[in-house]
Amino acid sequence: MNNLVTTQPRSFADLELVPMQRQVSQSTPLERLLTAVYRQRWVVLAAIITAAVVAALLFMNSERSFTAAASVQFDQLTPRVLGSQDLDPQSAEKDAERFLQTQLDHVGSRSIATSVADRLNIAASPASLKALGVEAANPAQAREAAIDRLQDGVGPTLGLNTRVAQVSFTSGDPYVSARVANGFADALIAANMNSKLQTSERAKAHLMAELAKAKQRLEGSERNMLSYARSADLTTTVVPGGDNKDGGGSLRTQQLGLLNDSLAQATARRVDAQQHWAQVQGTGALALPEVQANQAIQSLVAQKAQLQAALEEDRQRHTDEYPSVRETAAKIQELDSQIGSFASNIKRSVQGRYVAAAQQERQMMQTVAGLRGAAMSERERSVGYNSLSREVETNRAFYDGLLQRYKEVAAASGAAAANVSIIDRAWPPSAPDSPHVGRNMALASLAGLILALFVGSVRERLHKVIRSTEDLEQGFSLPALGVVPRLTGGGDVHSALQDTRSAQAEAYHSIAVALAEQASGVLPKTLLITSSTAAEGKSTSALGIARSLSAMGKRVLLIDADLRRPSSSNLLEETDGPGLAEVLAGTASPDLAIERSSEGFNVIRAGSSTSSPVSLLAADHLKAVLDRLSEDHDTIIIDGPPVMGLADAVLLARSVEAVLVVVEANRTHTSELDLAVSRLPGSNVIGGVITKFDPKTAGVRYGGYDYYKYSDGGNRGRGHGVSGGASLPAPA
Repeated sequence: MNNLVTTQPRSFADLELVPMQRQVSQSTPLERLLTAVYRQRWVVLAAIITAAVVAALLFMNSERSFTAAASVQFDQLTPRVLGSQDLDPQSAEKDAERFLQTQLDHVGSRSIATSVADRLNIAASPASLKALGVEAANPAQAREAAIDRLQDGVGPTLGLNTRVAQVSFTSGDPYVSARVANGFADALIAANMNSKLQTSERAKAHLMAELAKAKQRLEGSERNMLSYARSADLTTTVVPGGDNKDGGGSLRTQQLGLLNDSLAQATARRVDAQQHWAQVQGTGALALPEVQANQAIQSLVAQKAQLQAALEEDRQRHTDEYPSVRETAAKIQELDSQIGSFASNIKRSVQGRYVAAAQQERQMMQTVAGLRGAAMSERERSVGYNSLSREVETNRAFYDGLLQRYKEVAAASGAAAANVSIIDRAWPPSAPDSPHVGRNMALASLAGLILALFVGSVRERLHKVIRSTEDLEQGFSLPALGVVPRLTGGGDVHSALQDTRSAQAEAYHSIAVALAEQASGVLPKTLLITSSTAAEGKSTSALGIARSLSAMGKRVLLIDADLRRPSSSNLLEETDGPGLAEVLAGTASPDLAIERSSEGFNVIRAGSSTSSPVSLLAADHLKAVLDRLSEDHDTIIIDGPPVMGLADAVLLARSVEAVLVVVEANRTHTSELDLAVSRLPGSNVIGGVITKFDPKTAGVRYGGYDYYKYSDGGNRGRGHGVSGGASLPAPA
């Protein structure tokens, strides 16, 4: 074991500290939560048990209630018995949700509750009043109280994507609950029917009044129209079956229409005759197609041709003076005269047709112009008549529409259909729905758990202490050199340290090795061991580390530097002799103050002096004393006072090579340790040690708290090895 640490030929102050290569697991949020719950397990358990007991007491003292429900269907469009529009306009499909919510609100109205109370005569039924929890001095008060209870107790609910609602009611009697639920369903249907009947009656009365007004307006407009026609002499204005719009059915208008058609035809004939005459006028009569096509002319031309043929034969045998030749020539000349006369007549007939057509057109135009003036005069007089006629038609159409609607309403008023129907009637429930034992106990346990978590969280936040090496390394960036378990089963800690197989002794062996590992095997010449507050185990730690280093073959000097509350008397049999106080005061030399302990290492007691500890420690003589003592020892361990409230530890830290901070597990507050570390020189603090560690109290699982276990026979059993400070926060 002497070979574990080897002194190097260079000093600890010249080395750069190398932190130990540990694997400190980072706890997850879930692990931290479970760890906190485990630490507060008794609070959680007490809160849950208290909540369960309260729930049980409330259950035993609470009254039973029974809920019955009737299923009611709401139809947005009512069944139409007659082929007419419904009187009450229904909402469109997009307003279905609004319509259903309106119906549910109607269920909880006071009018429905009043109807149910009167239908069931609840005020006269003591059993019903008792079930409803109503107490009243007289029937009137009982009725009002029952109505209020019915209105507050009804519970209409509607599921998702359905038109079937559950109308439920809760009371202390299952039969009363069923009667009231069915009463609400029946009252809702009756109210819906009454509403439709009232709507029909109001519609009929309104239509009757409007019909009387419309009839009066129609008769007045007809009288006005006839009076105007008589005064304007428009007796022939309207023709039965004619188009009477804007006077279009008058006799003059019809005549004007016929004459306009005749004028158009005459104009067409005149245009055709004029064009024909224009073509014929400059053409010879015999060249006209009409002449050439005339059968009489064709006959004369044929005769002329025959005579010319005969004339040519006669001229070949006779002269022109020959009688037959002269006779034939005379006939030919007569035929030419007849042909010319016929052609001229045909040409003159074309001109005559043109002249006749033009004359007829002029006459028609004169007649149309005269009739048009008369028609325009009549039309001017019929403007007022047409206006009155349109008013008559409008009033007649309005009257006919109202009359038809009144007939439909009168026919439909006796066949109104409700849009509310009962699907299932309510039945008395076989078991009470409140109080629900399982649900209430579960809710009480949940409430207790929430309360416990809240209280536990508050306690965790208020009790911010160092519990494990993870808190030390992550919260303060201090290397954890080791963990010393709490002494269990009674006994003295010094006795536990003397037992080399104890967990405490093994822990300090591990810390001694870790000290050398901090600087590549070089131990600090002077090591101050301090803590933030008193009674955290710094003196025990100083003693344990001194024992371990001495057992490893090192020359160790333990100095009790707590001049206010010395603890070196526990190590030495004699209580007198010079100590550190006398050495610093100059009344004794360092060599005379050194005493040999029974553990095998040297000790310098605190001593006593009339001077102030601050004045003794603040002098430069302390550094010289430590340098002198370092010549004969491998390391000097200084058991210093706590940091909080005193200046002694800060003064000592300035004169040593290294400072080791002792932290009591589950007691030292983070604020205290933070303040203590901030007061110490940062370059001198090489790490911390967790003392009095109990994994169950801290609520964590620690990798090395069992250390080595030894059997009764002396054989070493395999357990957890010394880990040097690794911790895994988790439920123990």
